[in-house]
Amino acid sequence: MSTLVTGATGMVGRRVLAGLRRRGVAATGASRTSETRLDWTDTTGWDDVLKGVERVFVVTPVGLGLGGRVAGFLTRAAEAGVEHAVVMSAMGTEHAPSDSDQRAAELRAKELFARWTVLRPNWLDQDFTEGTFAGLARARNGRLELPVRKNTAVSFVDARDVADTAVAALLEDHHRREYTLTGPQALPFREAVRMTKGTDSPVWRFKSVDESRFYFRATDRGWGERYVDTLNERFAAAVAGAAARVTGDVRTALGRDPIPFARFVRESTV
Repeated sequence: MSTLVTGATGMVGRRVLAGLRRRGVAATGASRTSETRLDWTDTTGWDDVLKGVERVFVVTPVGLGLGGRVAGFLTRAAEAGVEHAVVMSAMGTEHAPSDSDQRAAELRAKELFARWTVLRPNWLDQDFTEGTFAGLARARNGRLELPVRKNTAVSFVDARDVADTAVAALLEDHHRREYTLTGPQALPFREAVRMTKGTDSPVWRFKSVDESRFYFRATDRGWGERYVDTLNERFAAAVAGAAARVTGDVRTALGRDPIPFARFVRESTV
């Protein structure tokens, strides 16, 4: 029996896949661009993807209206004999409406599986090097323009900690647990951007913009309206202070402290 990792080319998924294989676990990575292809919009290949799978790690795409499809995939997984599901959403998803993309996936996993774990990470450190913030900055000559204030604080969490927690949840006894994963401290955006200078991050400057300007910049890059609206909701929550919370869930899950942002920066230095 094997473990299936969805979103296997993403920031967390590929690290989960590598972590499982380092432990000698038979694991298959699936995504639209992986050798094992998984497309949330095409159900025809789902049964083949799920053959022989005992455990599944599921990442729900943000702001793409695919929550129902992911929930449907979890249903198909349970019918195929999958016994254990780890679902990754985002910090604060427990407060979202039940029909929102990520909350729908969480609830379906809890309904279907006796062994389930929910991971809700905050914004990732790696967003500055390979994720959302990096993409925005590359389009603006290194300037990160976001609808947050310079002093808006976020307890950024390292993708390695999220992946390690996912691996632990898949292989150990973390059943029926919900982990909100954060770094060890909350940093203002202005400070985080200052710290990333001189690393492989393309982010060199920060500018606070309003939601409408961010919406224009993001949709001009080809990002979908629903995705941009979801980002704006997360940024509004951060401005309200919801993303500054620091939890002890990384330590609870892994028995060690989370990786500090300063270490991430040091290890990303060019």
